[in-house]
Amino acid sequence: KSNEIASLRDEIDGCDGVLTSLQEMLLGFQADLGGLSSDIRMLQDQSHTLEVQLRNRKAAESALRKFLERIVIPPNLADVICHREVDVVFMECVRELNEKYAYVHGNDVADQRSSIEGVGNESEEKLQEQEEDDD
Repeated sequence: KSNEIASLRDEIDGCDGVLTSLQEMLLGFQADLGGLSSDIRMLQDQSHTLEVQLRNRKAAESALRKFLERIVIPPNLADVICHREVDVVFMECVRELNEKYAYVHGNDVADQRSSIEGVGNESEEKLQEQEEDDD
């Protein structure tokens, strides 16, 4: 019987060793998962920040595109006014040029500037709200 008891004791010690190493391995996995969880939160925060920045850039791009369309003189318009005969197309180009001139020298320029600046302010406010939510 003492051989059997000694054998059982050796098996129990072996199981204890396996369980101890399994416990250490599980504790290591738990620590790794904790680190991954914080990494995931950080990536989600970065993703949200990038999403806000992208939305703001698209809004700014749209506002700037509209503004530029109102003030830029296309090459074909300049060509018609400078080199073509005075006809219906010429008169249409002069009218378009006159609209651009009126727009640039009117109050609309200040409105466009404040609109573009408003996009930047919106961006800052959303980022501040996100930071407050994270705290």
